[in-house]
Amino acid sequence: MPFVKSLGIVLVASAVIVLLRAFPFIVMSRSKGEGRWLKLAEKWLSPAIIALLVVYSYSTLEWRSWCPYAAGLVTVVLQLAFRNGLVSIFAGTALYMLLIA
Repeated sequence: MPFVKSLGIVLVASAVIVLLRAFPFIVMSRSKGEGRWLKLAEKWLSPAIIALLVVYSYSTLEWRSWCPYAAGLVTVVLQLAFRNGLVSIFAGTALYMLLIA
């Protein structure tokens, strides 16, 4: 019986995942062109998520060490200068690792 219960859980979870991934395609296929909300989401969703991640990451830090703040500042400056997320994140991470070593 535990096998059947586990199989049922896996099947239900799989169905939910497939439906959640298909939902945007179903909604967009029925609409006539891009809506205003989609253009707003396209413009503001990524910066909003990044801002939330920054706030969450720095919310648990204490002011005992300046290393995370220096690395964060370098990351922001490199992102504004080069507009390349990979370069700025790797450079900020490398600087942080060097500072705490």
